[in-house]
Amino acid sequence: MKRLRNLIVVISLALVMAIAVALFAGAVSPTEKPKPDYRLLRAEGSDFVDELGNKVYLKGINAGGLFVQEEWMCPVSSKDTLTTYNTLISRFGYDDAMTLVKAYQDAWWTERDFDNVKELGFNMIRLPFAYFNIEDESGNLTNFSKLDWFIDNCDERDIYVILDLHGAYGSQNGKDHSGDTSGTDLFGNATNEAKTIALWEAVAARYKDRDIIAGYDLLNEPEGAHGYTDYRQWNFYDKLYDAIRKIDVNHVLIMEAVWETNSLPAPNMYKWQNVCYSYHNYGWDDINNFDYQKDFTDKKIADYVNQRDYYEVPLFVGEFTLFSNVESWNYALSAYQNNNVNYAIWTYKVYTGGGASSWGIYCGGGERVDVETDSYEDILNKWSAESTLNSYKYNTLYDNILNKGE
Repeated sequence: MKRLRNLIVVISLALVMAIAVALFAGAVSPTEKPKPDYRLLRAEGSDFVDELGNKVYLKGINAGGLFVQEEWMCPVSSKDTLTTYNTLISRFGYDDAMTLVKAYQDAWWTERDFDNVKELGFNMIRLPFAYFNIEDESGNLTNFSKLDWFIDNCDERDIYVILDLHGAYGSQNGKDHSGDTSGTDLFGNATNEAKTIALWEAVAARYKDRDIIAGYDLLNEPEGAHGYTDYRQWNFYDKLYDAIRKIDVNHVLIMEAVWETNSLPAPNMYKWQNVCYSYHNYGWDDINNFDYQKDFTDKKIADYVNQRDYYEVPLFVGEFTLFSNVESWNYALSAYQNNNVNYAIWTYKVYTGGGASSWGIYCGGGERVDVETDSYEDILNKWSAESTLNSYKYNTLYDNILNKGE
């Protein structure tokens, strides 16, 4: 009897193993290889191309307000994001302050927002971030979880992402959109330059193998204290270029001008390769006049085409708006695409307190947080309610942009 039971056990184990082997063989054949991923972009002449040499035209939108809060477009009363962080830490301690920041970020941009971007016909998101978003309590660059989450969600949906350093150490422009209005102390400051180089080295080391990243936008609007880009910024770009290329030889590096095409050097002056030149277009003088906006767009594009023919680099308008004039939007979007000028609209979502704003496709309501006086519970409740599901969709802009240029 005992021998019979042992025989049954042996046969049962053999059957289980046979089934497991069969299932495994059916799921992963020994000759089956992982599906190749050809999405990695490079600059080839004036185009972005993938690994098969196919041209990829990037038309996207910014995720402004997620990591760097500007008071005019986000639900906060504070002169800049660094002040917000420091105030919350002073009042509630580091851990609780970061809990509040996380509540805001988790509500402001959810997985549904990636789906919205896809449904709008965009194939790219420009993601502004600052050094303080990835620093931990000790100032070490270890806090990448939210960037990872964002990139992973883009990856799942085949949406390219451009990592845009909106706020460097010392601030590259002293404006609220750098997260720090206390001054402009990047260019020429050895400590802040070294820390910003180290930041990009850390980013490159972490993401060098991520094909869904379309490029690294090295510095947002790096106008310095003098208000434009010249050899001071170019030389620092060159330091960033050299540092990144020792780690990541594949991703496109994006250099921004302030503000015109003559604000960037010829790439061969520094022996730069696989780079893109970027500009921001805001026609402030007559925001809702079509004739003015058309003329503004035409002059910009003419300059871009002349530069592209000479420098042979892809061009990218990393930020722009046409305000609330639908005719201006239709004209500019078509003109950019017809002239092979890649773009990212500013921006996906803004806080309005209710009602529409042409600055965002989605306009958030809710209540603004006063970081100086609101209680912890009030801040948590207000920021947790900032989901796009609670936002007002600006139909004029939404309907105009939806699948335009397809």
